[in-house]
Amino acid sequence: MSTKSTIAHGPNFHLYNEALDESNVYLEVEETQFEAGYNRVMVPIPVHIWEVIRQYAGIDLSYADKTDEELRQYVEEEVDKRIKNYGEAGEKVRGLISLSGAIAFGAADEPKAQQVAQGIAYFTQVREHQAQVKQAIHELEQMNRRK
Repeated sequence: MSTKSTIAHGPNFHLYNEALDESNVYLEVEETQFEAGYNRVMVPIPVHIWEVIRQYAGIDLSYADKTDEELRQYVEEEVDKRIKNYGEAGEKVRGLISLSGAIAFGAADEPKAQQVAQGIAYFTQVREHQAQVKQAIHELEQMNRRK
C-alpha cells in the first residue's frame, strides 16, 4: 500500500505528500540533471512542470487561526456525528465506522468525553503545526518583498 498522496503528476514528475509527514512536500523529477553536495541538492524544474505544480493549493491552514472555543465546538460536533453514525450502523460496518477518524478521536465506541478530549488534543497539535507553517510562509514572503 502506497503512502504517497499525489498533488500533481506527469510523464516525468510526481509532486506528492507522504502519509503522516505534514512538514514536507516531495518532488520526483525523472530524466533531469541535478547537483548534489553536502546538505544540498539542486534539481532544475522544467518550466512546463512548474506551471502545472503552481496551480495546486498548498497545505491546509484552516485550523491555524481557530480559537480554543472554535476547536472545541468543531470536535464536539464531529464526535456527536461519529457516535450517531456508529449507533445507526449495522453490525457489519460498525467496525469500519469505529475506525474512521480514530487517529483524531479514538474509536467511535469509546465514551464521548474521551473522544472529545482526544480530538481536542489532536486538533490543538494540528493548529500549532499550521500556525508555525503559516508564520514561516509569512516570514519568507516578507523576506522576498524586501529584495
